[in-house]
Amino acid sequence: MKPLRLKNCQRDIQASRDAAGVPHLQAANWLDAVYGLGFLHAIDRGTQMLFSRSVAQGTAAADISGSSELLETDHFFRRLGLGRLGESEAEALSENTREQLQAYCQGVNDGIAGVGRTLPIWATGFQITPWQPSSVLLVGQLLSFGGLAVSQMQNERLLIDLIHAGASEEGLKELFTPHLDDVDFELLRQVKMASQLSDDALEVLIDLPRLAGSNAWAVRPQRSASGGAMLASDPHLEINRLPAIWYEAVVRYGDRYVMGATLPGCPLFAVARTERLAWGVTYMKGDTVDFFVEDCRRTDDGVWQYRREQEWEDFTVREEIIQRKGGASETLLAYENPQGVLDSNPDERGPGYHLSIAWTGNNAGSGAAIASWLDVLSAEDAAAGMEIVRECTQPTLCWVFADREGHIGLQSCGRFPIRGGGHTGLTPIPAWDPANHWQGFHPTSILPRIYDPPEGFVATANENINPPGGPMFCTQILPGYRKRRIDERLQQLDHATLNDMQSLQYDLISLQASDLVALFLPHLPEGKLKERLSGWNFSFHPTSQEAPLFQSLYRNVLVEIFGHEEGIGWRRMVYLCSRAGFSGMVVAAIDRLLHQEKSCWWRVRDKGSMIHDAALRVDADAKITWADVNYFHFTDRYFGSHQVGRLFGFNSRQYPMPGHHATPFQGHVLQTAKRESTFAPSYHFVTDLSTDWAATNMPGGPSESRFSRYYNIDVPRWFSGEYKKLHGQPEPDSPPA
Repeated sequence: MKPLRLKNCQRDIQASRDAAGVPHLQAANWLDAVYGLGFLHAIDRGTQMLFSRSVAQGTAAADISGSSELLETDHFFRRLGLGRLGESEAEALSENTREQLQAYCQGVNDGIAGVGRTLPIWATGFQITPWQPSSVLLVGQLLSFGGLAVSQMQNERLLIDLIHAGASEEGLKELFTPHLDDVDFELLRQVKMASQLSDDALEVLIDLPRLAGSNAWAVRPQRSASGGAMLASDPHLEINRLPAIWYEAVVRYGDRYVMGATLPGCPLFAVARTERLAWGVTYMKGDTVDFFVEDCRRTDDGVWQYRREQEWEDFTVREEIIQRKGGASETLLAYENPQGVLDSNPDERGPGYHLSIAWTGNNAGSGAAIASWLDVLSAEDAAAGMEIVRECTQPTLCWVFADREGHIGLQSCGRFPIRGGGHTGLTPIPAWDPANHWQGFHPTSILPRIYDPPEGFVATANENINPPGGPMFCTQILPGYRKRRIDERLQQLDHATLNDMQSLQYDLISLQASDLVALFLPHLPEGKLKERLSGWNFSFHPTSQEAPLFQSLYRNVLVEIFGHEEGIGWRRMVYLCSRAGFSGMVVAAIDRLLHQEKSCWWRVRDKGSMIHDAALRVDADAKITWADVNYFHFTDRYFGSHQVGRLFGFNSRQYPMPGHHATPFQGHVLQTAKRESTFAPSYHFVTDLSTDWAATNMPGGPSESRFSRYYNIDVPRWFSGEYKKLHGQPEPDSPPA
C-alpha cells in the first residue's frame, strides 16, 4: 500500500493506494469518511465532476467550450429546467442528510484547492466555483435524466418520427401492440416537430453515465459452494471514454467498511458491499417521461396560449440567457404549463399542435433520492435495504441484495406517474383533455419486489418487470435474452463459486442468435451459410467467424421484411438495426414479431421466401471474425477528439469488443463517421458474504490524468477476465481473485 499525501486536508483521515491504485480510506467516523470520499473524488476526478455539473446546469458552452454541441445541450437542459430545483431541494433535505452532504462537499472543495488547476481546467479557462449540496443533487439529476430518462424520451420520439414519416399504420400497430391501439395517427402527423438533437449533441449525452443495460444477481447459501450468499453486478455504460465513469474506493470508519463503485460528485456507492450487506443495480427502464400534444395559438398582442377543453390559458414563459465562450449570448424562451414544457419555441413553427415534455424528476421531492443512497450504507440486512431503496424517487432501478445471514432480494424503485385516460405513456396524448393528465404518482408499495425466492437465486437484466395486471411501469419492453441466459446458467449451478459468477459475467452466448437461427434455418438455401450457422455455438467471441455471418443475415432479413417504402423504409431500417443497442425498442419488437406465423408484414410475400432472399445477399464465404467488425478504441473524454490529444497519445490502438447486445457480456459498438460509442460492462463486482472481500475489475482506473499510471491500470484485467481483490478489513497484498 502506498500512502497518499492529502494536501489541504482538514480532517483526521488517512488514505493509501493498493497496487491497482484503488484508494483505501481510514476515518474515525462516517462524517470524516464521507469528507474523505469527497476529497479523494476531487484529487482524482475533479475535472470530471466540475465539467459534469456545468453540463447539467446548462452552462457548458460558457464554462468549457463554445462548441455547437455544448451550446445545443445547454439549450436542451435549460429548456427542461434540469437544475432549477437544486437549491430548494437541498434546503428540503433532512438535517442528517444535509450534514452528510456538507461534509462531502467540504472534502471536495478542500481537495480541489489542494490539487489546483488540472490540465483540462487550465486549457479551457474553466472558472472553479465551490461544490455544494445542490451540486450533488444536480449530478444526480444528470444521471437520472441525461443518462437514463433521455433514452426513453429518444425512443418515444423515434416512434413519433416513424409515424410522421408515413410508416405503415397497420404495421406499426402490430409491431408495438397494444401500445398503439388507441393512438390517433392523423393527429400525430399534424404535430409540429422540433428538430432532433444533432449527433454531436447526442454524443455529449451518451458520454453521461447511461445505464443502457446491466446485469445483477444474487445466490442464496443453499446454491453456494461456500455456504454464504453471493452477489454479482455489472452495470453497462459507454466504456471507451476515459477516465472511467466509476471510481472505486474502500472506505473504513470505526469498525465498519463500505467498498465498491462510487460516482464522482456524489457520496453514493452504486455497486458495493459492507460487512453485512451487498448490492448492485440495473436500469429498470421505467417510463417516467411523457410527451403531450398541446394545441397552441398566439393572441393578437403576441401572447402564446394553450387549450384546455374549450378554454385558452397563457403559457408561463421562462427566459434563460445562455452564454457562449468566445461568442454572443443567446436568449432561450421556455413555454411551460402544469403538464410540461414545449420542446421548442412556438414562434419558430407557428400555431397548431406542439409537443410538450413532462418528467417526474422535475417535481418537488426528487432530491430526496440521495438519502436512500446514503441510508442503505447502514442497512443491516437485505430486508432493511429493500425498505430503504423502495423510497428512492429516481432513477428507476432494480436493486439486488445479498446479506451475511443468507437472505437475498430484488427491489425496484422510482417515481411513476398515474397516467390518466388509461394511456401507457409510450405515445403523446392530447393535453387539452384533463382526463389525460397525470393523476399523481403510484405508491411505492406496489413496486415489484422479490425476497428469498424458492429457486435460490434472483437475477435482473433489464427484462420486462411489469407486474401481471398491474401498472405498466416499463413501456419499452426488451426481449430478455440476457436475463434468460443468466437464469439458465444459475439454474445449472447447484454449488456456485465466485469463479462461476465471474465466468457468467464474461458469458458470450446469445440466446437471440439461438432463437433466430432456429427460425431462419428452414428457409435458408442449401450451402455454406446454412452449414456454418447449423454448427455454430452462438458465441460472440472475438475470434468467431459465424457471429458476423449471423449479424449480416439478421440485418438483411430486417431490411427485406421491414425496409420497404410502405413499411419503415430501407434507409431507416438500416439505421435502426445497426444501432441495436441504441434503438432496442424497435429491434426487440421486431424479434418478437418474427416468431409469429401470421402478420401483415408478410401478408403479400411469404416470410420464409423473404428470409431466403435475404440470405442470398450474405457472403457465405466471408472469413472475417467478430473482432474485425466489433472493435473500438479508448479515447480521452477531454482531449481525445482534438489534435493535441492525438499528438500526445490520448487515443489507444484498436481493441476487439467481445459479445453483443444480447449476451450477458453486452459488448455493443456503434461506429459513426465522427466517433465510436460503446455499451459494455463498466464494472465487474462479485462477492461472497461469508467473506470480507470482493473481486472486481473495470475498463479504466482511478485517475483522470492521461499521464498517471492509474489512468487505465485495470484495462488488461478487464479484457482478460482477471479480477483483483478488495478487502474490507485491512490485509496484506494478495494474489488476483
